[in-house]
Amino acid sequence: MKLMSFIFTSLLTGCSAVGHYNVDKTASNKADFHFIGIPVLAGAVGSSFPLTENYSLTAGHVAKLMMVRVKAYNPICDVAIIYHDNKGRALPKLESAVKGERLNLYGYNAYTTLPTSSTGTLQAFGWWDKPGTSCRMGLTDAGGIQGMSGGPVYVADGAIVGVFTATHPKRNQSIFVPYQNIAGWVAKEMDGKDLASLKKSEALPEVPHPPAALPMVKVVAGGLD
Repeated sequence: MKLMSFIFTSLLTGCSAVGHYNVDKTASNKADFHFIGIPVLAGAVGSSFPLTENYSLTAGHVAKLMMVRVKAYNPICDVAIIYHDNKGRALPKLESAVKGERLNLYGYNAYTTLPTSSTGTLQAFGWWDKPGTSCRMGLTDAGGIQGMSGGPVYVADGAIVGVFTATHPKRNQSIFVPYQNIAGWVAKEMDGKDLASLKKSEALPEVPHPPAALPMVKVVAGGLD
C-alpha cells in the first residue's frame, strides 16, 4: 500500500512542495476537489475549476488518473478538459497572464485534503523544452504543493489566467499554463451554448512576448531547469 501511495503521488506531481501556502476556506469556492484513483491512497488528490456549465479544466496528468470522463487533452501543454456539472455556478472570466502581475493559486493539499491557496508574482515566462514549439509556461514565486495541480491561477480583478501544473524546487517556483496559450484549443473543443458562454467570459488582450525576451529553459528530470 505504501508503494502504491508513493507511485500515485509521484504521478500527480513529479516534484516537491515549494514556497508558502496556507489553508484557505475560500479556495473551495474557486477549485474543485478530486480523489485520484482509489480514495484511500495518501496524496491521491487533484484539483480542477469550472470552465463552462458542462466542462472544467484541470492538469493533464491529473485527468489521466481521475474518476471522471475526459473530453480532450491538450496536445502540447499539460492540461485537459473534463466533463463536470457546473450548472448554477458562477463561471470565471478568463484573461491573458501578464508578467509582473500579482497571482493567487487555489487548490487542495494532497496530504491534508484541505482547501489551500498561495500568493505571488508572475516572474517570467519560459518554454517547456523546445523554444517556440513546446508549451510556454508561467513561473511564479507563489507556493505550491501536491494536490493543487489542476487548480486555477487568479489575478486581482477576479479573472483566471492559467492552470497550475507543477512546482520546481530547484527554482523555488510554481509553474502554470497561461490561459492565452490554450485559449484557441479550448474554444475549438467547445460547441453550442458552451462556446457562447466561453466567448462571453473571455477578455484576452494582445500580450506581446518576443521569443528573444523569454528565459530559455529546458526539461531536466521532468521539470524546468
